[in-house]
Amino acid sequence: MIALAVLGSVAGVAQAQSSVTMYGLVDVWAGRVKTEVPGVGSVSSTRLDSAGLATSRWGVQGSEDLGGGLKAIFKLEQGFDASNGTAVAGTAFNRQSWVGLEGGFGTVQFGNVWSAFDDVFYIGNSIFDAVSFSPAYAVMSVAAYNDKPRNALRYTSPNFGGFSAAVSHGLDENAAVKRDQTDFNLQYAAGPLTAAFAYQLQNDAAGVGQDAKFTYFTAAYDLGVAVLKGGVGQTRNVFATKTNDWQIGADFPLSSALTLSTGYASSKDKDGTDTKRTGYSVGALYALSKRTSTYAAFTKAKEEVAGTTAVKGTVFGVGLQHKF
Repeated sequence: MIALAVLGSVAGVAQAQSSVTMYGLVDVWAGRVKTEVPGVGSVSSTRLDSAGLATSRWGVQGSEDLGGGLKAIFKLEQGFDASNGTAVAGTAFNRQSWVGLEGGFGTVQFGNVWSAFDDVFYIGNSIFDAVSFSPAYAVMSVAAYNDKPRNALRYTSPNFGGFSAAVSHGLDENAAVKRDQTDFNLQYAAGPLTAAFAYQLQNDAAGVGQDAKFTYFTAAYDLGVAVLKGGVGQTRNVFATKTNDWQIGADFPLSSALTLSTGYASSKDKDGTDTKRTGYSVGALYALSKRTSTYAAFTKAKEEVAGTTAVKGTVFGVGLQHKF
């Protein structure tokens, strides 16, 4: 009886030191999408779709206290299309599936993790940016980076006076080719300023012997009445031999519930074609509660080749998002 009592108390402590949480987000929007090709015509469609502001998802995450400040951690996360109930990419836990350790040394993760580049890409994006909320294509070439290298190892440092860093490496696991991916970032966040630099290298990204390289510097500054955001970047062997990007944006909190947002982005290829992409967005986000928000936005983008418009696209939509 004494032995059983001791075992029961130990089990109770173990349970108290472990935790598992289920969470998720559902985002659905309805609106109109139009694509125009001068001299060819235009195509318009009314849509009810998922992921207006963020990918709909659900997941479980947990940790176990191993003692001495060390924790075992894990996360499993799956994206889905809320408009039809199908899994994104048709796979389970396509967004994240990893296990790791966390302590005074920082955090190490193994599995399907976000790349170090992805950590900082959205820092300089306004709520309704012209970078990723694009009608037919991503305006900025750096938006073509790979957010999940898969089969990856990742290390994130502790915070040192506002500074932190991360590095990730994804293995292609194929001896016949070399298509590993390496990322790193350096971040600073203190007071109203957040700034970051990131780099990603995709070996033989297109399978033709050329590496894809992404470089990006991004920042945000909170003025109180507005949050100013922006970024400059460059890619090589993505849209062209070299492409230069930049963007600016701002979020204006008019009240505790209502925020107005706008953004502008530009991208230009340096390959002799003089191809240029530009876009802008405006929108409003209204918080119905801490977990539920509604929004409306308009975005327009175009691509020009040698000064002549090659394609234009517009999107107008209203949506609803709930977090749990």
